[in-house]
Amino acid sequence: MTKTNTQREIKKTRELAREYEKKGFTVSIEPKGKAIPAFIRDLNFTPDLIAKSQEESYVIEVSSRDSLESLRKLSSIVDAIEKKRGWHFILVMTNPRDSSAASAQLPIPELEELRLSYKKLSNLIALSSRYGNDFDQAILLLAWSIIEGTLRMYNYSGRTKTPVRSPRSVVRDAVMYGFITQKEGEFLDFIADIRNRVAHGAVETKIRDASLQKLVKLCKSLVSEVVNNA
Repeated sequence: MTKTNTQREIKKTRELAREYEKKGFTVSIEPKGKAIPAFIRDLNFTPDLIAKSQEESYVIEVSSRDSLESLRKLSSIVDAIEKKRGWHFILVMTNPRDSSAASAQLPIPELEELRLSYKKLSNLIALSSRYGNDFDQAILLLAWSIIEGTLRMYNYSGRTKTPVRSPRSVVRDAVMYGFITQKEGEFLDFIADIRNRVAHGAVETKIRDASLQKLVKLCKSLVSEVVNNA
């Protein structure tokens, strides 16, 4: 699998190469031929960067794609590399559209905040059902907020500095970390477009009942998982 790298991706690849060299790794940028281990060549995959040491080695792919398409293409490659002892795969997103994200660090919610927020969501759903399901947009926004908060908690808790990440980047990270499945990530990527329209003024945007129910079900599942594993 080959691709044409953007200038942003090339710059990020070189930055990563310098970082790994400082840590004592032997680094190959856009390796070719025998510089690529045979088991990786067999995957018909040329990584952006390979960093090797005596203890561990990393296959690094740099992408500025803002959809889950790259993850979909890489899934089998990631599995094959991670099964090889001492080898790890890292996907680095340059996120060209993340520049508009807030400069302040977004807080990671506490478990109790998630519990209370989900309780409010349940109350809102019950209230909406008594009034002809008139509060679908409010349910959508609150459910998304809880899900994003839950994903941020799982992805970034324990780090000394929480990265500023756009909602779609948070979803991609959760897929890479295995907290949500590829299909769940694709569903949230789809919901993100609807959520954005509602949040930015298209207040009468419609969402299908089945999609809203699926979102609420996923919200409940994710909150339960982080609470039960706390």
